[in-house]
Amino acid sequence: MRVIKDSLSATLPVITSLINASFTRGIFPRSWKLAVVSPILKDGNHEEPNNNRPISLLPILSKVCERVALNQITPYLMSNERLSTRQSGNKKSHSTETSLIRTTDAILNAIDEKKTTAVVLLDMSKAFDTINHGILLNKLLDIGISPSCVAWFTSYLSDRRQVVRINSELSDPLPVVSGVPQGSILGRILFSIYVNDLPLVPRSCLTESYVDDTKLYISFPVHDWAKAVADLNADLLHIRNWCFENRLLLNPDKTKLIVYGSRQRLQNLPVIRLSVLGKELTPVHVVKDLGVTFDSSLTFQEHIVKTVSSCCSSLAQINRVKHVFDRSTLITIINTLVFSKLFYCSSVWSSAAATNLLKLQAVQNFAARIICGSRKFDHVTPLLKELHWLPIKSQLYFRDAVLAFKCMTGSAPTYLSSKFLTRGEVSGRATRNSQLLHIPLYKSKSGQRTFFYRTVSLWNSLDNSLKLCDSPRNFKRKLRAKLFAAFLSLRS
Repeated sequence: MRVIKDSLSATLPVITSLINASFTRGIFPRSWKLAVVSPILKDGNHEEPNNNRPISLLPILSKVCERVALNQITPYLMSNERLSTRQSGNKKSHSTETSLIRTTDAILNAIDEKKTTAVVLLDMSKAFDTINHGILLNKLLDIGISPSCVAWFTSYLSDRRQVVRINSELSDPLPVVSGVPQGSILGRILFSIYVNDLPLVPRSCLTESYVDDTKLYISFPVHDWAKAVADLNADLLHIRNWCFENRLLLNPDKTKLIVYGSRQRLQNLPVIRLSVLGKELTPVHVVKDLGVTFDSSLTFQEHIVKTVSSCCSSLAQINRVKHVFDRSTLITIINTLVFSKLFYCSSVWSSAAATNLLKLQAVQNFAARIICGSRKFDHVTPLLKELHWLPIKSQLYFRDAVLAFKCMTGSAPTYLSSKFLTRGEVSGRATRNSQLLHIPLYKSKSGQRTFFYRTVSLWNSLDNSLKLCDSPRNFKRKLRAKLFAAFLSLRS
């Protein structure tokens, strides 16, 4: 890529001509279809194939061409609403965090309504590698892609080959007859199109997907548990049949069932049993979904404990080699390896109990002492001020506020932003407070833990100068400055 960038003034016309010719003739160059697979050891003996992760390397120019195609197909799919609203993967403004907020709020709403929620986390074996090309091309036609464009995708998918490289040795090339190209630019959007009709399959339950991670869930009163189990089993059968028709395979060994609810209702609920491909599923108490650990009562205690343990382990290793790095490098390393993990999907679990959040503060304190070279029992507040770090509670508030701003300004998924109404929209009257958000009514603390409720309270409390910011970047800058000024005013 560096060679291409350095010579771009001379090569750009040729590259442009190649890509334009590819689209006008409906042909993807054969030399761009060869993938070089390098096995990277995950764990154990490297001689065992299953212990290695295959990393597929594609020609650079093929990715440039794919990016041009993606930039044309994505606006069409978004503007014509061709992709399911139940799929959050590969969409602008969507993320694992927004997807998890949607399902977590649904579960907390159900708890507030004195219901329990059964969630089945489906696992598909080698989903990207088993996609049938013929079925995919038909689905491209179904969503309105023109025949000439589908002809280009036919060429793009067909006649692909791959070789395995170990050190400097290459294997003989072998054909790739199914799946979307690993490591490609278009692979993820093509997979989203392939599974686009999956949310339409269940008849009684709801689904929520992020690329190939799909959840099937239903909320019900405890006394209706038998009907809910029957509905879940029926919809699991429909999904199984859909997978057979689309040449995908469910993995029953990795499919999990968890039931969420208040402790009292979970105690009164009989044991739920479901069946997937002949394997019986019984509820587990803890599951990991899109990188966040969930327990059946949504306390997020397990998630915080595991996150703190992992972060402290990383910090201990960094502490042993801190003398090798200067302060700037140490901060970069800790931001990359620790804080990215510490604050992952924070708006999902930031309503956890204060005792759990204190454990996160201990991680930040440890990191500050490493960078500043202070002792274990030195007071940490001066160190945080010196580093210009907001404490954990303020950091979580800041992240919630940024997502709230995106919801209010149309930079978040519609399934989040459309829920917020002003008091004027609800009452139909123009009053002094008509532009404030309408506060929803909840019967319990569970409802008040939803992102929806917390965002309404947070947004109504913000200064108008913050609400009127013209971009998320300016909002972040002004809010951070305000929070840090408040933090500096505290006594050390």
